[in-house]
Amino acid sequence: MHSHKRLWIGFFAILMVGGARLSFAATELKTDLFQMDEVVITGTKTERRLKDTPVITEVITRSEIEATGAENIGEVLEHRVGIVVDRDAHGDGVQLQGLDSDYILILLDGEPQVGRIAGKIDLARIAVENVERIEIVKGASSALFGSAAMGGVINVITRSASSPFAAQFTNNLETHNTIDSRTTVELNRAKLNALLTLAANRRNPIDLDESDLTTTIDGYQNWTHSARTEYQLTPKSTLLFSGQYFAQKQEGVSEREGVIFDRLGDIDNFSGSVGTGYQLGSRSKLVGKIYTTRYRDESTVIDRGTSLTASSNVTIQDLIKGEAQFDTALGSKNQLTVGAELIFENLESQRITGGEREITTDSLFFQNEFRPMANLAFVLGGRLDYHSEFGTHFSPKLSGMYRVTPDVTIRTSFGQGFRAPDFKDLYLDFSNPTSGYQVLGNPDLQPESSGNWNFGVEYRFRSALLGRVHLYRNNLQNLIETERIGQSVLGGSKFQYFNVSEAFTEGVEVELSTRSIGGFSATIGYAHLNGEDKETGLTLLNRSKHSGNLKLAYANQGAGFNVDLRGRYASRWGFFDDGDNVLEDEEYAPSNWIWNLRGSKQILKWLKASVGVNNIFDFKIPTFYTFTGRSFYGGLSLTY
Repeated sequence: MHSHKRLWIGFFAILMVGGARLSFAATELKTDLFQMDEVVITGTKTERRLKDTPVITEVITRSEIEATGAENIGEVLEHRVGIVVDRDAHGDGVQLQGLDSDYILILLDGEPQVGRIAGKIDLARIAVENVERIEIVKGASSALFGSAAMGGVINVITRSASSPFAAQFTNNLETHNTIDSRTTVELNRAKLNALLTLAANRRNPIDLDESDLTTTIDGYQNWTHSARTEYQLTPKSTLLFSGQYFAQKQEGVSEREGVIFDRLGDIDNFSGSVGTGYQLGSRSKLVGKIYTTRYRDESTVIDRGTSLTASSNVTIQDLIKGEAQFDTALGSKNQLTVGAELIFENLESQRITGGEREITTDSLFFQNEFRPMANLAFVLGGRLDYHSEFGTHFSPKLSGMYRVTPDVTIRTSFGQGFRAPDFKDLYLDFSNPTSGYQVLGNPDLQPESSGNWNFGVEYRFRSALLGRVHLYRNNLQNLIETERIGQSVLGGSKFQYFNVSEAFTEGVEVELSTRSIGGFSATIGYAHLNGEDKETGLTLLNRSKHSGNLKLAYANQGAGFNVDLRGRYASRWGFFDDGDNVLEDEEYAPSNWIWNLRGSKQILKWLKASVGVNNIFDFKIPTFYTFTGRSFYGGLSLTY
């Protein structure tokens, strides 16, 4: 526990600093697709206009989020080219550049989210009502964010109040007894800016395969409460507090060898952060933040025939983080950033050896942005992590941007990433009574690592057309995978984690968007992905070689009418291999097109109605997918 005490000492030292506005504060955005003056922070941990950042960064604005009619972040991201949302019984995970959820860092206002199940942070836990924008950095980002950012970062930025006082209530009803209700209250007066959101949604369990009683998708009831408050201490300083509470109850059914099991789940997740800073003259700033989060997951499996508990488990994960960051201008051409982080993590669970484990990570990071000309910039950075289980690891990164003309910009980067094995990889000891399998951790695992490069070109044609091309390559070492080592005591397979392979992913993403012409606009995107295990030559499973998206929209601002048609495509992908390291046709999951249609109409100044249909052509194959089939919805939004 000495590391724990050292962490708290660091926190108190940080909080002694008094107040400039925090670097991760949300910035009001213009919603024009071609407006490149939005301010982003994820790529460099410093505020930069999107058009000036040397790191390839994608932004999903609030207007785009609202146009999707999405209930949560997972439903927003699945409409972006090169992003695959993997939806299964463990929730909505995300895949970037062919790398799974284990390698993608999910942030909320710059702070890490915990509670991974099967490697996933369930994106359905993050509601959209208080979200200002989503920033996406693809490729190794360990140089700034450490472990878990080996494949990229998704940073969800919450919004500030924009009105002296406003309140909004939205309620949507959808097929499968799905109800989604949201309330937002905002206050922006004098020195105080506060925004409070409440969201509740529910859905019944869904069974797409009636040959047994096992439900394909569990039913749920979710409650999300979030608050964001800013107080202006002085004309140059702001104190910021943000917090979120998420609660979920799940229910589902499993059937195995004639025995019926009821599955019950109860999740609670609280997170909160407070920060302050100090302006050192006109060229330097020192910022401090403290963040804490607790994730509690209680799961119970009951034998319906005997009413006896077949298994139960309570998992509690705590994370405490303190961070200090110093930014300063060195002359007119260099911007230096240095910082330190202290992270303490603790996990309690009957499913890990010993019942409780803790990990501490001490980190130093730096970067220097050198801008010899207004149209040319380079960023050199690195991060030194000391992990209590794996010692010291250094992750460097180099990025560059060259604006060839006002309409053509080139960006490129190379970085090294790493991922330290997590609690699950090291210490898991879990048996599934409804399926019979067993999974064991391995305390001898070594960290995974990668070398990643990205190259992107962005082109604007006469302010009417925006095109992007993005190429990438990931070389991966010491990948952690499961291998079958025998039979479990329940009669199923026994698996254990090992460092077993090297692999690569590479690909290209292309996107073309038009500005609104007569109210009509369109976006089309295509992604090509190759991924292979270098030792076996086997194509990496669960990855489509071809994917794409299409959006056609019409907006009549005068009439307050909008209609939006979206389609997304994924080619067939490897579902399993029978052991010969060759994928035959029967080992692939089929390709699919999913189409959604949404329309909205401003009826009165304070009343807006929306209707839509998801999965228009009723695509569903429960063997491979958890698509729920065609569903209809409608809703009303009241604003005061």
